[in-house]
Amino acid sequence: MEYVKRETAISELTHHMDDILNKYNLQGVSVYEEEGEGNHYYLGYTVKKDDHVFMLNRPYIKDKDGKLAVEKQEWTVQGNEGETNGYTSLEDAFQKIDEIIH
Repeated sequence: MEYVKRETAISELTHHMDDILNKYNLQGVSVYEEEGEGNHYYLGYTVKKDDHVFMLNRPYIKDKDGKLAVEKQEWTVQGNEGETNGYTSLEDAFQKIDEIIH
């Protein structure tokens, strides 16, 4: 597990936002960040598509210095319709969003 500074992890997410916005025909995209229980942390994206808002995130572990490492290479999709997880790629997560919307 490779630990990186929180800012580095967020910068990596931010770097891909324009590509994600265009590739998936989104109305908007921003970084999603949530501190969980204990040493758990969640990073990903908040996206708006066809007037629906979803949060896509992966679980991270936070060390004693505040650095983060991806806990599982698995995306979770959260929205008004509930939460589903187990998506091994961002592409799979966006396919689920398309299924929910349509």
